[in-house]
Amino acid sequence: MKSSVKWEIEAMRRYWLALVVVISLLLTACSQQADPEPNRSPTTAPAAAPTTAPAAAPTTAPAIVNGTLIASGRVQPVTVLDLSFVNAGSVAEVLAQPGDRVRAGDIIASLDIRALDLAVAEARVALAEARANYELLQSGATPEQIEQAEAEIARARARLADGRTNVTQSDIAAAQAELREARAVLERIQKGITPEDRARLEASVAEARARLQTRINNLAGEKTQLESQIERLANELRNAQDDYSRVAWMNQQIVAGGGQLTQAQIDNETRLLRAVENAERRLQEARVALETVRQNEFSEIAAYRAEVDQAEALLAEALRPPTPDQIAAAEKRILQAEARLAQLTVNHPNEVAVYEAELRKAEADLARLTAPPLSAQIALAQARIERAEIELRKVELNRERYQIRAPIDATVVSVVVQPGQTVDASQRVLTIATLDQWQIVVPELSEIHVSLIKENDPVTISFIALPDVRLSGRVRYIEPIGQETGIGTTYTVRIEPDSWDPRLRWNMNAQVVFSASN
Repeated sequence: MKSSVKWEIEAMRRYWLALVVVISLLLTACSQQADPEPNRSPTTAPAAAPTTAPAAAPTTAPAIVNGTLIASGRVQPVTVLDLSFVNAGSVAEVLAQPGDRVRAGDIIASLDIRALDLAVAEARVALAEARANYELLQSGATPEQIEQAEAEIARARARLADGRTNVTQSDIAAAQAELREARAVLERIQKGITPEDRARLEASVAEARARLQTRINNLAGEKTQLESQIERLANELRNAQDDYSRVAWMNQQIVAGGGQLTQAQIDNETRLLRAVENAERRLQEARVALETVRQNEFSEIAAYRAEVDQAEALLAEALRPPTPDQIAAAEKRILQAEARLAQLTVNHPNEVAVYEAELRKAEADLARLTAPPLSAQIALAQARIERAEIELRKVELNRERYQIRAPIDATVVSVVVQPGQTVDASQRVLTIATLDQWQIVVPELSEIHVSLIKENDPVTISFIALPDVRLSGRVRYIEPIGQETGIGTTYTVRIEPDSWDPRLRWNMNAQVVFSASN
């Protein structure tokens, strides 16, 4: 089968080459008949070019006929994209097959993401808890909590009315210990933070800042390394393209001259083409890696900054002087402990003082529930929400790295993997193309050829496979940077047809007749 296809291609090449030779001979004879003075001065003005480009037989190499450029091209979609996963893994689903239309944003394929789904669910639960705590802090005590505190006041009043107790030595010891602890708490509040605790909190702030700076430096280093790698890979790609263009041009010249390529020459051109494709893939992988680092930079630095803010908020709260409410609460606890101890160490008449202290405590609890929250508590709750949001976004982004979404509206033209197959990162999974947007690609036009045309010039397009089809179009794009082939510079030109014929197919041969530039 392959030898038959190769024979047909060679026969077609020889056919077009013969036509070119015949056309050249006819044009030479016509020019000799039209010029009775072959030795006239070269400064004589040439005859005016015809207003309509002459029809010419298809040719495999660009040619200028009576001032009109004629070149060969191929039918190609405007956009062709090879899609791959960012990470390696096992393919779970392939949701599109060749011929399917996909819309931008559609999930086309995915790896096994069951573990990632659990991580996303956990992150969402953590975010919901952080938001609930913040809302609870902002809204203050709930009606149920206030009702419970009021009920405790009622019980304390009831105990005050008929309080009784059975005293043991262990009860007295516990009451004495509670009184010592209450007095120690008040002393700590009045004296403020200890040097040891302050040093510990300041060390936490310094460590958080150091981690933030280290991550900033690491990300900058990663970006610099990837940018250098991209530059090196771009140079390798240009070198590979130069080698391939030079060999391909030489092979075309051999064929155009009536020669036949050896298998070694064909294999060499194929090998150099693979080298170009490999260099393009390596360059694309490096660019994807750099974009990933850039996307992660914001979320990671934000998470580290949140840790710094949390550590600074804790230090600021510890350094803040005690509030009257804190001192009052500590003093009330001492009163309660004293009352409890008095109740246990004296006779029943002192039980009244104990229950009075309990009542004051219950009233203090109610006052604390209805008091507004401190700013440091609000700041800490907000920091916890921001951190939970960042963690959720990180796991969601990581989950998206295990999916392939269609970047544009297109048609699937090939699928090279199946569910259950293990793939490497950046391994081609499928290819999509815009089969509703076609163009004619004319490669390897020389400097002289491209000097005869400009963008938006009208063209006429004919096709070898459909000789009855002739389309009009325009020059949509001329490659601004030529490719050095070793014996000259060549350019690629893209043609946009004004209309289309549904019988035309990808990679069909086309002949383009360019109208002369004004």
